Amino acid sequence: MACDTTALGHLERVIEAHFPRQSQHDGDAVSARRKAFTAAAFDLAQRYMQLRLQAQDAENRRRRFEAIAQVAQQLRFAMEGLNLSDLRVLESAQRATRQAYVDDLDDPQGYNLDKQHEIFDEPWGPRPASRMLQWQDLRWLEQGARRLCVPRRRGRPENTAERWAARQFVFLCHKHGWSPVRVAHSGSEKQQADPQPSGAVMCLAAILVAGGENEARAKSAALSAMKPLRGKFTHLEWPAECVNHPDYEPEPNEYTVNLHGMTWEWSSSFERLPQFGPKNE
Repeated sequence: MACDTTALGHLERVIEAHFPRQSQHDGDAVSARRKAFTAAAFDLAQRYMQLRLQAQDAENRRRRFEAIAQVAQQLRFAMEGLNLSDLRVLESAQRATRQAYVDDLDDPQGYNLDKQHEIFDEPWGPRPASRMLQWQDLRWLEQGARRLCVPRRRGRPENTAERWAARQFVFLCHKHGWSPVRVAHSGSEKQQADPQPSGAVMCLAAILVAGGENEARAKSAALSAMKPLRGKFTHLEWPAECVNHPDYEPEPNEYTVNLHGMTWEWSSSFERLPQFGPKNE
């Protein structure tokens, strides 16, 4: 699934409006950095959409198993609440329903109950009243479904995808010369009860919208995800091009990042690069 082209166009305009400028007339270098940043932002929006869809699929799957567990339990409890007279009435109703089904078939005389049971390994006939409470499979169905629906934590749902996108975004900002990354416009945030979101927050919000987030929620989600990044976090970036040699195992570049900037941690893998020259040299 690809990002909406209209949302990507909006993202491009937001970047155009907020990407830092050196003067009223950008030079070629600044324009090139902005274009590279825009391309990276498009890619981030696509990856955020995929992560968001995976989280939604996992939540929908949890809800389906939760519903199965609840229904199986309710059916089991309802059956256990029937007395013998009720069970006999239910048996009679099942037999009448089955007979009506057989009568509606194109060839009711050719309907072989024993053959159907052999094919599907299931008793097609109604259960007698004496066996109606022996549905242990309902208990196993309920308990198995409950194992597959891990209970959701109380409180607001975790914004895992948004926090991941914010870390990626801050790294991209520093990588393309947008430093420092501010959460609010210039001026002390503490002097305002509701500070105006910075250009960086507006860009991240546009990325979230392009990735499928609701436009009304995107700005607050971007702000919430950016604020914790005043502290340091580690970012790993795998090299785009690796040395093609069987003895070389590529390792990611490790960066220490926060809103103010980033530093590159020297990787020990550079000290273990293989020697590609002849052994006698």
